[in-house]
This record gives sequence, C-alpha cells and structure tokens, in this order.
Amino acid sequence: MPIRSSRNSLLKGTFLFLLWVFSFCNPLVANPTFHNYEKLLAIAEEKITTQNPGRAFSFLQKARELEPDPDFRYYNLLGDAHWKLQQTYLAIEAYEKSLEKNQNQFPLFLRIADFYEKERKPDKALIFSEKYLDLVPNDKNRIFRAAILSRRMGKETAFQSYIKTLESDTTFATEKDSLRTTLVKYVQLKKWKEAENLTLKYLPYFPREEFMYETLILARRGQMLTSVEEAYTLACVIFKEETRYFVRYGVYLQENQRYIEALSSLRRAFSNGIRYKKEDDWGEILFLIRQTYSNLGRSKDSLAIDSLVKDTKLKESLKGEILENHIATYRKNREYLFYGIYFFKDKNPELVQIYTKEMQDRDSENEYKELLFVIGPFSLETKEY
Repeated sequence: MPIRSSRNSLLKGTFLFLLWVFSFCNPLVANPTFHNYEKLLAIAEEKITTQNPGRAFSFLQKARELEPDPDFRYYNLLGDAHWKLQQTYLAIEAYEKSLEKNQNQFPLFLRIADFYEKERKPDKALIFSEKYLDLVPNDKNRIFRAAILSRRMGKETAFQSYIKTLESDTTFATEKDSLRTTLVKYVQLKKWKEAENLTLKYLPYFPREEFMYETLILARRGQMLTSVEEAYTLACVIFKEETRYFVRYGVYLQENQRYIEALSSLRRAFSNGIRYKKEDDWGEILFLIRQTYSNLGRSKDSLAIDSLVKDTKLKESLKGEILENHIATYRKNREYLFYGIYFFKDKNPELVQIYTKEMQDRDSENEYKELLFVIGPFSLETKEY
C-alpha cells in the first residue's frame, strides 16, 4: 500500500476516534439517551428557565421513553414549556395531568382556576377553586372568588355559604367607616392605583358593601384598565337582583362596540326591573336596548321597543287584547314576550304558558346568533322564564 494512502487511513481513523471521544465527553453535544430520567428533567428545566422552551421537548420526550409513566414533575415541565411558547391550552392539559399524579400542588390549582376564569369558563374555574380550598380552606381571596363563581353558575346555596364564611370574620369590622373615608379621599385625589389596591385588599372582608365595588370600578376606569370589566362582573354578581350594575356594564360594552354582549347585560337589567318591580328603571333600560338593536341593524326589534315603551307607560290602563296584538306583531321580540309573561301572570295563566314556550323556542333558535349561553356573568346559569 502506498505510504500516502496508509497515512490518510491512519489520520481518518484517529479523527473518527477523537470525534467519538469529544461527542461522548462534551455535554454541549451530548445525546440525551446517555442521561437518566432525572438528568433529562433537569436539562429540560434548564432550557425552560433560560428562555429556550422549544429545546426542552426533545429532552422530555427522551425522559418519557425511559419512564413511560412519568411523575408529576414531567407534566409540570411540559406545561411550563408550552406556557412559555403561549400554547396555553396544551399547557393547562399538562398541568391537569400533573395534578392527577399529585393532588397537593395547591398553587397549580390556582393557576388553572384563574386561566379558566379568564377564558370565560366559570364552571371549570369553580371546580379547581374548590379543589384548592380543600387544601387551603382559609384563603379569603379564593373564598371570595369561589362565591362569585358559584353564583354565576346558579349555585345560590354555595354562594351564600361562602359569603357567610367571609362575613363571619370581623377582623376589620371597626375599620369600615375609616376605610370608606380613605377610599373617598383617594378617588377625589384621583389616586386610582392606591384606591384599587386598598379595595382589593379589603373586598373579601366586606363582600356586600356597595362602596367597595363603586370604588373598584372608578379606580379601574380612571386607569383605563381592561380589568374594569371584571369589576362590573363582580358588582353584577353580588347585586344580582339590581338593575343599575347591569345597565352600567351594558353601557360599557356599548362603548366598546360589543353590542351582542351589551344586549345580554341590558336584557338582564330589564328582566330584573320586571321581576323586582323597579318600574322607574324601565324607560332607561328600554332606551338602551333599542339603541343596541339599532347598532346591530335589527330594525324590527327597534320598532318593537318603541311600541313596548308606550305599552309600559300605560301599564295600569293597558288592555290585554292590545298587548296580545302587539306581541303578535313583534312575535320574535324577546322583551315583548317577557313583558307579556309578566303582564298576564295573574290574569291568564294559559297565555303565560304559550308566551313562555314561544320565548324558549326563540331563544333556542337564536342561541348561537345571540350567544345566549356564552356571554355574560350568568351564561351557564339555568335560565328562568
């Protein structure tokens, strides 16, 4: 064999040997298969914490190959990697699997509950809030959230129980007047952030004090925060039988050109006004509903509200036959049907049944068009007719 060829073969063999040694010893190019399960999790965590979450998946995959039934830490890291990449639903799915492996991770219950609440899924948010409270039963803020979520789901007994628990703590009862004075001062001075922080701190101790919600709304509006919507929702839930907060929430939604949602809130205000005989509010609410229909381009519903306003003003002298004719003219208008149910409640039970069935049918027909079971603080509550 020629000397040059022999030398080339020797050099090639030496190079391959050195490359193998380098690859085996250098952790920067190490093949994950040479690491055990614990080491692979540690490397994946390091990738996530150093803002390289995409590189964590290969190590997690190798970890699962070594351990087909991985423990909760694997799912936490998988969730963290997805979360960093803004793949939130995949992250939550991983976190939920982690909790199946280890139920004692109370911060994780909070994280999932808050996620579902922001995603407008109060049913799931309540489930994880309740599981958290099984582990941390004295967390006032979470008891308050659970109360809100319970009432949004129509679970009135649970709501009252949570509120009773909060109000039984009288730690700051003697400070209520001074707290009110301080909040008024902050609002007058437009110290919005201070007002917001103080309100959130004491809200669980005074869950049914209206001035707390008024301050929270003002403080968040003053800062032009999108979280003002949450403040409206809290007020609507706590003062569920009132009209004013639903009206104000509806106006806020109108301002943001979210007319379908505004319609939902204003309809709640109208139904409360009818049920609880707040007749002084009917005119304003109907005006806002008509305005919303107009913005939605629903001219026939706008005309229906014009007619209904006149009928409500003649409530005492309005003849049943005239109202029946108007309802027939605007058959699909929800407000007219609702008013008809109220008007004939003690006069004609058979007609009430007919109108109730018609309203149920029109709601079913318009379920997706009007997002009846999606939008609003009480979207998953059983509807009352």
